[in-house]
This record gives sequence, C-alpha cells and structure tokens, in this order.
Amino acid sequence: MNNEVNIPMLAVSLALIAGIAAGLLGWVYLVTKAPIAAASQKKTNTALRDVLPAFDNQPGNETVEIGDVTFYIGRNKGEIVGVAGETRTSKGYNGNITVLAGLSPSGTLTTVLVTQQAETPGLGTVVCERTRLQKTLSGLIKGTKGSGLSPNVVLDQFRGMKALADQTPWQVKKDGGTLDAVTGATITSRAVADAVFYIAETFTSQRETLLAGNNGIAE
Repeated sequence: MNNEVNIPMLAVSLALIAGIAAGLLGWVYLVTKAPIAAASQKKTNTALRDVLPAFDNQPGNETVEIGDVTFYIGRNKGEIVGVAGETRTSKGYNGNITVLAGLSPSGTLTTVLVTQQAETPGLGTVVCERTRLQKTLSGLIKGTKGSGLSPNVVLDQFRGMKALADQTPWQVKKDGGTLDAVTGATITSRAVADAVFYIAETFTSQRETLLAGNNGIAE
C-alpha cells in the first residue's frame, strides 16, 4: 500500500477549499451588506426623531465630525431646528456606551438616549434604557398621540442643561457633583454623564462652526 502523501495535491486541495470558503464569505457579505446598512440607518433615523424637533431634511446625510462626536443637523424649511450629537465612551461598567443627545441651536440639551450598551441588567441598564410608549385604544379614542419615550431618572436630568465655556465636567453626587446616579450603577451613571457633557461641551466650543453657512437658525 502506498502511504505517501501527495503534498502538491494536498496543497491544491487546501487552496481550493480556502478559495471556496472565501468566496462564500464574500458573497454573504455582499448579500447582507445592504440590509444591515438599511437597518442601521433606520435605527439612527428613529433615534434622531426622538431627540430632535420635527425636521424635514435627512439629518443622517448632513453630519459633522468634531473630535469623537458626530453631529447631525436637523432642519425644517431650511432652518436649523436642532442638532444631535453622538459619541461613544469606554468608561461603562461592561465596556462601550454610545450616547445620542439632542441640543437646541443655542446649545441647551433636550432629549438624551443611550443607543448602544452592554451594562448589567437591572443595574446599569436602568441608567441606559428607555422604552417607547405604545399607542392604546383609549388614547386613540381620546385623540392623544400615545407615542414618545418613557421617563428615565438619569437621562431626563440633563434636559435644560447647557455646557458653558471652560466649565468643569459634570459629576454625579458621589463624586461631589449635582447629578443623580442609580444605586449600584455609579460607574454607568458616571460614564453617561461624561459622554453627555462631552457632547454639550463640544457643541458649545464649536457652535459657530456647526451652524456657519446655514440658511437659517430657529432659536
């Protein structure tokens, strides 16, 4: 019996298998690329509608990158009605947390969302999660919209705040600041506060750049 291994044939076989596998992976990537991108864009658009006033443009197509913040410009009839800033911090308890914050053209914070996180269920997630209010039959009968976001004791406290020039970063009460934190989730609360402040501070320092050359600004 001939037990010799045909090295050239084996090499060709392995190369052929690797080529087929690479081709299949490439095909899967091409097939799923567009649906994944569409789903991501849809998620972004939904979040932008949550944090910005009513707009008639495509904020996702009108972005400005400053430092680690991506700003989305919301317009209505050509006027800037709001700006949303998104950044990611690595200071979460379980890693990265992505925060999206709406700001008025003057720099006042409106709605804050956490769009990505992997925090501890029941602790860090209490800081991060908001649920969408569902429409109800009674609400429809009464004519109420029944939509929007549920309250969040940590995220809602930023509404109305504004970062001033050369201001020290906002801190939770445990660190000597004024912001509330969820008991048992101080690290998550601190990370979100840092991210929101960074967005607001970047907007304040770069406001003229962000709003320059636009058709109009709705204060």
